[in-house]
Amino acid sequence: MLARVTDAERAWLRAREVVGLYGDPSVPWSIVLQATLGEPLNPGVLLGRLAALAGRFPHLGGAPSVVSSGRPEDVRADFASRIYDGRSPLVRVAVLDRTLLLAAHHGAVDGLGLLALLGAAVDRPVRTGVVGMRDREIAPSFALAAARRVGEAVFAPPMRLRSVPSEADGEVLVSADLPRLGVGTAAVTAAAASVVREWNRRRRGRMVAAIGASRRDGDDLTPEHRAAYLRLRLPPGTDRASVRAMLENQRLEPDFPPSRNPLLRLGARALAGRLGATFLASNLGAVEVGPPVAALTFFPQPSGPVGVAIGVVSTAGSTSLTVRARRRDLTDAAASDLLARLVAAVRS
Repeated sequence: MLARVTDAERAWLRAREVVGLYGDPSVPWSIVLQATLGEPLNPGVLLGRLAALAGRFPHLGGAPSVVSSGRPEDVRADFASRIYDGRSPLVRVAVLDRTLLLAAHHGAVDGLGLLALLGAAVDRPVRTGVVGMRDREIAPSFALAAARRVGEAVFAPPMRLRSVPSEADGEVLVSADLPRLGVGTAAVTAAAASVVREWNRRRRGRMVAAIGASRRDGDDLTPEHRAAYLRLRLPPGTDRASVRAMLENQRLEPDFPPSRNPLLRLGARALAGRLGATFLASNLGAVEVGPPVAALTFFPQPSGPVGVAIGVVSTAGSTSLTVRARRRDLTDAAASDLLARLVAAVRS
């Protein structure tokens, strides 16, 4: 007799297809949102709210349990690093005094979807100033885009961040909480490009930034995956104005076909070390949410060789910048150094 497929497993299989061939299949595909609260949340009330949400959105894989003990940084690292395996829901939740942690499989929920989870958790309306790209032109087809990227991978692979490796497992996540900064994706991307070139000691190479975007506006928040991506080639000397022009004119990358396609999976594995981007930048924008949320921190998912992801999110009084990578590629000290350089570049 065949074993019955559980709701969690069915949701996991679907989410795994959604992320498709985005990059290294060994990454956990767990995106994380941290909220600093003005007052604690009741774990039982939180569980009830998210169980009701999961009932309306079965692709989340069922109601999550709520972690209510442990150090926030340890629980956050676990949420970010632990692989989803189909045996539990695709949403992870913790409330630890005045810290709320929400994580989800990126194939089920995108960055704006995390904000929808936040709204359900605190029972408050949430919106952000992000403008969706539903009308943006998409590159002609995955086949053509794939052929172009294979050519790039063979003859001119993207520059990689200079690694500072360690023997540790999991993911390193560092953040800087700053007074509200009026900076957008163009400013952060230009700053990151400059920082990475200096970090790499000005080694030559083709820098490529992956930019997280959305097919919906910031007032259309549901716990779903409706993400889109732009790939920008950033030559030396790229500034905010040139990045802004690229963002306004670049076509969206086409969606990947289902990851079960054996030929595509084989090709991706063969070229895994030469695909991807130099870094990912993802900006959740200026988020409007009332009490008890006082501040937010966002950690998108890096992928590919020496992958690094930069997250940005603002609230009424603060802006958070984050750097996330795998510990095998960056030590905690190196990630903190990289973040400090990024903060300085954004402020300059």
